Parts: sequence; C-alpha cells; structure tokens
Amino acid sequence: MRRFLALAMIACLLPVALPALASDVPKDVVMAGYEEKDTYRTWGDNLFFRRMEQRTGITFVYQQTDGWDAWQQAKEALLAPGAQLPEVLFKAGLTPADTIRLLDGGVLIDLKPLIEENAPNLNRLLAEHPDVLAAITLPDGRIGALPYINLAPTQNALWMNTAWLKTLRLEMPTTAQELQAVLQAFKEKDPNQNARADEVPLSFVGPYDLKYLAHAWGLIANDFNVVAKDGQARFMPLEAGYRPFVIWLREMFEQGLLDRNGFINADALRRVTDAKAVNRLGAFLAPLPNSLVPTEWVGDYEVVPPLVHEGAQVYRRVAPRATPGAFALTTACRAPAAMLRWVDYLYSPEGAILATAGEEGIDYLVDGDGTWRKTNSAQQSSFLAQTSIMTGAVPPGVSNDAFQRLYAEGVVRQLSEQIDRVGSVATDPFPPFSLTAQQEAEIAPLQAAIGRYVDESLASWVTGEWALSDEQFATFERELETLGIKSFMAFWQQVLDAVPEGAI
Repeated sequence: MRRFLALAMIACLLPVALPALASDVPKDVVMAGYEEKDTYRTWGDNLFFRRMEQRTGITFVYQQTDGWDAWQQAKEALLAPGAQLPEVLFKAGLTPADTIRLLDGGVLIDLKPLIEENAPNLNRLLAEHPDVLAAITLPDGRIGALPYINLAPTQNALWMNTAWLKTLRLEMPTTAQELQAVLQAFKEKDPNQNARADEVPLSFVGPYDLKYLAHAWGLIANDFNVVAKDGQARFMPLEAGYRPFVIWLREMFEQGLLDRNGFINADALRRVTDAKAVNRLGAFLAPLPNSLVPTEWVGDYEVVPPLVHEGAQVYRRVAPRATPGAFALTTACRAPAAMLRWVDYLYSPEGAILATAGEEGIDYLVDGDGTWRKTNSAQQSSFLAQTSIMTGAVPPGVSNDAFQRLYAEGVVRQLSEQIDRVGSVATDPFPPFSLTAQQEAEIAPLQAAIGRYVDESLASWVTGEWALSDEQFATFERELETLGIKSFMAFWQQVLDAVPEGAI
C-alpha cells in the first residue's frame, strides 16, 4: 500500500487524447473488481467514472468487492460452469497464474490482437518499453490483462541528512569507503549539536534494506536474490563481491554506524512525527523521507546517488515499471474494441491526470507560471474517495510524473528530482517474467527455504553471531546446496531463457 501510494505520485505524461467511441456502444456494461475497504470509495458515486461516462457515453453497472478474500473467491467463481460473467474486470489484481487460468477456462479474452488498433496510447508505450510488454505477455504469447505503468517508479533509496553534512563540512559520499567515513563522523562529532551521543548514523529495516547497500560492491538482485548477467541467472550471495560486502557491513555494525535495532525495526517504530524533536537520523533507507520524518525535515534530506564501485554504478529498481493484471475483458463483453478504447484513455496524459488530480478548474488550477495547485475542495480528506481512483488496489493506466512535478508545493518537485538520481541508474536485476500456477508451486518452497536462510545468514554475520571465516562461508554454501540451490537456479535459468528477445 505505502509503495503504491508513493508510485502514484511519481509519473510521466504522454501526448494523445481520447478517441471518439462508436455511437452504438452498449449501456450498463457490467464491471467487477476489487476496492480496498479503507479507501471509502464507491465506484457508482466516484466522479472519475461519471466524468468518463461524459467523455465516452459508456455507462456501467458496478460489482465492487471490498474484501481481498471475497475478491479471490469472486475470481474463482468466474470459472464455475454457467457463471454469469461481468464484462470488465477493473482493479482486478490478477496474477499471471490467475490470468492463464481464466484465459484457459474461457473467462477472459486475449487482448493482444486488439491492442494495436484499439489502444494506440498503450500500444506506443509497449513499443517504447519492451520490459513492460514482456511483463504483461504470458509464456504462450497471450495478453490476458493490462497493467498499471509507472515510468518513474519510486526507489528504495539511501537518504542522507545534508544539514549534518553542512554542519560537519562533509561532502556527499560517492563510494562505500566514503559512506563509512561520513557515518563515522555522524556518530562521533555530534552533528545534531545537542551534546549527546544519540545520533543513529544509518537506519534500516532488516536484511531487505541492507541488500540495497550491496550495490556499493557492484551487486544487485531481485527479491529471489537472483540477477541476470550475460544470459546467465546468477545467485547474488554466491557472487565474488558478496563476502567483502558482508565484511563491510559487519565492520560498520561493530563501529556503531548501523542502527542496533535494524533487525527488529519497522517503519512504524522508527517514524518521527514531532517536528520539534531532536533529529537523530543521519541516513536511512526508505522510498521517500516523508514516510519516516516530518514534512518540516524533508528539505534536510537528499538521496545518495548510487555509490561507485570499480568505476561503475549499479542499482536495483525497487519495482518494475509494470504492475500487471489491473484490467481485463471477459468473453461476455459485448464491445471489446470500445472497452479497450475506454481504458486506453488512462494511458494518455489527460486520462492519467483525470485519474489522479481530477478536472482542471474544478479540482485543480493551473497558474501563469505553469504550476498547478489543488482547489479547496480537492484538499478535503474526501477527495481521494470521491474523485480519484489511484489509492487502494492498482488501477490500469500510466503515471503522470511530468504533471506532478509542476505541483506548486516545491517538496513534490524536490522529491522527484532526488528520486531521479537513483532512477537514472536503477535497472531490473532480472527481466520481467510470468509464472504459471505450476511454476509458482514449484518455486515457492525453494524460495521460502533459501530466501529465509540468506536473510538469516546476513543478520548472523552482521551482528557477529557468525564468524567471518572461510569455514563459515563454506558452511553457508553447503547449506544452500542442501536447501536445493541447484534446482533453484536451474528454474531461474529456464525462466530467463524464455524471456523474449529485447525485453532484457
């Protein structure tokens, strides 16, 4: 949820308007989908849908489900013999395995043959971003559901207290060694000037965050700890740079540079809400600083650009550009072409703005300098529920970053510019892929065992529970073999080999 809210604020404009729809578009199209209960959004009353009706002439009958378990049951019921199918699935939350089952079960239609003619905005985005096309294309070549596309996704980044840097007359670090030196200064030189040794040089949340620091040693990997390199699937913890990375973390932990509570931290525990409190945070890993510190402090933090290792920068993108499974058409749909044209508007700049900020002159105003600001009504807490569709479950469409960067409040532009420092380097360690239900069942137990062991091992090394010895690293590798690392990597090599050319 937090991640998607952040992603919804970082987006990009594309220039195409809503095409005219056919005059014989059917009325009362049955739309089913999932809306999280805590958004307090009712589709039948939401202004986005009413404004889309004015633009297209298409009206809907809504079958909105506000419980995730109930929505899973509703999706399963679509496969029942004689099921009364809705025509459209919106905010559908379909996994690739879901999509394959619903296509094979005769519930969904393959959208791939229809996109070029009926969805020009989406078609152009897919041509410009092969990784997005790969993410929504199933192993057999079909496209059963459309995505949300974020062209400038938020990153899990290292944020540095530049007010402290200025106080201590330090430069932004560019290497692992420079970062360590800065953190050492934060610990020893009282940068918050309260005459107490209370600074937390670097705050993090568990092994997940720490593995983002592996980029300082030239290492990146996806959530499976796997990276594609020269056509080969590689396991990051077995790469040559992993041991130096672990030794570096252990050294910083022993020096008190890493948060002692890092392995039991959660954002709720480390969040600061009182702007008048003494700031103890020197650096931290998070998508955005305002997720941890008061708005009044945000201006003191800047992103640390990806650190240089052997003359190069690498960084793992926190999320792919595409979130698949947001929109689909069933075999009951009376006008597939018209419904594709309807959803294609959301892949245009105008549609992206309508979905997030509403309508110009009503929900926002554009000033003479090109910046925009919300009207009084749009600043009310009810706005997201009544006007926007961007919170809660992921909708179809594209992000509108260029528009958001023109927001009158400078903090939005500031954060966008900061994220660009990481985004310009960040890549997907492994290309987008879709797994069948059988593949998911095959890899799940291996990932559960191996992923947990890797995270526990990292914590054991960093905290000193394990020795940094040849014997312990050899034991680590032997245990990986026992847990099935060969089968695990063979699986990912097969997945990598099946990725369409040009998607990497």
